[in-house]
Amino acid sequence: MLNRKKNAILFSLLLVSLPLYAGNTLDKVIKEGNLRASDNARSQHKIDTIVDITEKDQEEYRQLTQTLGNLKTYNSLLTKQIDDQNTRLTNLQTSLENTAKMQRDILPLIEEMISSLSQFIALDLPFLQKERLDRVEQLEHVLNQSNVDIAEKFRQVTEAYQIEMEYGRTIESYRETLTLDNTERKLSLLRVGRIALLYRSDDGQFLGAWNKASQQWQALDPSQYERSIKNAISMALKQKSPSLINTPIIVGNKPMHKVMP
Repeated sequence: MLNRKKNAILFSLLLVSLPLYAGNTLDKVIKEGNLRASDNARSQHKIDTIVDITEKDQEEYRQLTQTLGNLKTYNSLLTKQIDDQNTRLTNLQTSLENTAKMQRDILPLIEEMISSLSQFIALDLPFLQKERLDRVEQLEHVLNQSNVDIAEKFRQVTEAYQIEMEYGRTIESYRETLTLDNTERKLSLLRVGRIALLYRSDDGQFLGAWNKASQQWQALDPSQYERSIKNAISMALKQKSPSLINTPIIVGNKPMHKVMP
């Protein structure tokens, strides 16, 4: 009987202490769970941080790789451009050397052509003297200009020669004042190619022709030449239709008729 009472007391104590033990154990389990959860959260945060850093590093690496590729491409193109520029500089240097040689060779020729043109005008019929001599003076001025290239200088000289050549194939009439017998007279001049240079007063009373031999004007008889010279002047001014013209030329000191188309 006594044993039964002891067992009952022990069982009662066990029942009383069991909830306390279970409660302590549960709290400990929960506490440990919370600690593990906290540790897991910190670990996950570290992992996330490492992942972010890794992804950023990978992106930076990708960008750097792309930039490096672009730089290589740019450097390759730049190298080709530099090589091309060096080739151009070499060609330019060669061209400049050739240009300098050409200038040394051509400039004296141009100067000689201008001098010859000036001499030719001085010995030619004295028509449009101021205009022609001004042209020569302009050529001499251009020849000394450093800002005018050699090609332009040569072009202007050849153009002047072409103008002079054209005078030999045309007839022309223009107004000019001449001093005859110490008297200035406003006259109509007639140039027939380079064969004859004549003058006529407005009233037809004064006629003359340039004498190449004496290098002076020689008077002509109006009764013999006034009509033919007047008609030739009209044709030169396009006031009459072109036809054969009968103009005098001076041979020695004697005027002679010459028929021209």
